Order: sequence, then C-alpha cells, then structure tokens
Amino acid sequence: MPPLHDEIFHKALSSDIRREILLSLAKKEKYLSEISDEIKKKPQTVDFHLNLLQEIGLIDSEWKEGKKYYLLKDRKILDFLREGKAVPLHLRHKPPHEIVIDAWDDLSKKLDRIEKKVDKLLEK
Repeated sequence: MPPLHDEIFHKALSSDIRREILLSLAKKEKYLSEISDEIKKKPQTVDFHLNLLQEIGLIDSEWKEGKKYYLLKDRKILDFLREGKAVPLHLRHKPPHEIVIDAWDDLSKKLDRIEKKVDKLLEK
C-alpha cells in the first residue's frame, strides 16, 4: 500500500460504500453507471465517493470512448479489504449523539477543573 496517513486511509475505508467500490474495481476498470449498478447505489452517491477515493489517491480515472473509467492505483489495497481488518474505533465516524456526549464529557471535566481552582482561591 502507498504510504498514506493512517487516519485518512482508515476514514476512507470506514465507509461501506467506498469499500464496495474498491472491491468492484478489483475485477476490472469500470465507469460510473457500471459501479453504481453493481453495488446498487445511486450514481450521485457513487460519484461522490469515487471523487473522494481519487482525491486521496486510492483510485485513478481515464477517459475512453466518451466515458470516464475508474481503476485501482495499487492492488495491495485489496489485501486489506479482503482480510476484513476492522477500522479502529477512534477513526470511525461517530453518530451525532456520541459527538454530543463526548462534548458534554469534555465540558464537564473543564468545569470541574475551574471549580477546583475557584475553591482554592476562596480558601486563601
């Protein structure tokens, strides 16, 4: 695999759609509607994920016969996908309620520290 920043790499692969796209391209290069039909997702959705995968350097594209074909840049990515390695929890996208809980926990800790400092000041 190319030396990618682990966090970017894992976030890219934390999406089931992007994983499906990469596995689809393992067979052969394909154009948008072929991929969309194969993984049963809307072309707009697939296009969004293809652009992201291309931006981070996992896939490439080229125009042939008036169609934009997508292909894998490095087939070693398939080993990672086929082994079914889990994406570390700290790199997965969090649902909104977990983000709020984390923010609340962080705020609570900060408020506790402030309260302790105020208590110390009042003792003097």
